[in-house]
Amino acid sequence: MDFEKDALQYILQQLKDKASIKQLVYRNLQQVFSTMKNEGKRLIGELAEKLKEIDDSILVEFQETGDFEFSIKFGGDTLVIHMQSNVITFKDDFPVMQSPYITSEPGRKYFGQITIYNFLSDSIKYNRLGDPGYLVARLLLNKENHFFVEGTGQLNFLFQDLENNLITDDWLRLILEKSMAEAMDKDLIGPNYPDIKSITLKQKQHENLFTVRGMKIGFQMSTDADIKG
Repeated sequence: MDFEKDALQYILQQLKDKASIKQLVYRNLQQVFSTMKNEGKRLIGELAEKLKEIDDSILVEFQETGDFEFSIKFGGDTLVIHMQSNVITFKDDFPVMQSPYITSEPGRKYFGQITIYNFLSDSIKYNRLGDPGYLVARLLLNKENHFFVEGTGQLNFLFQDLENNLITDDWLRLILEKSMAEAMDKDLIGPNYPDIKSITLKQKQHENLFTVRGMKIGFQMSTDADIKG
């Protein structure tokens, strides 16, 4: 009987210490994602107005594809922004986990995440299922609305100070702008001729011949950055 009481007490304590924190993190994440969508709409609206004076044939577009995802299209690139439904943490050897900000309050180690992937606009338009998308950035947010970003290029070092980074509309706007810039900086590199000089009949019948076999260069996300905490 004592064992049963101890087990029940342990379960209740775990629910208090973990489940309630994770629920708070997720509520924060939902609010941030909603704000991020609004910033995306505003950003695309501003770009559309400016492009009228430059080249109105360049298409920029915002699209909401559900409660967990929206996309922003700009020319040949599309960013797909997705809110993950699960709250995560990291292994003890992950740099941010060793920071005083986390070790002094373990409840800060749980994060909601929003991922930003870059796809070719034509990949989505023509439903080319074999075309790759590239992870541009991953935003991680904790129960106190502090955040850091892992990413490529400038996104890998501009938003690393977890202890002092408190999420705001301006931060979210900047993350979207930098993600768009990273996508446009990475050109599509075609494959070598020998790599595409032959195909099988199965490929012809079951795959889109216009599937991109090249790749964008430069999308290499560092996981070794020393994230401040």
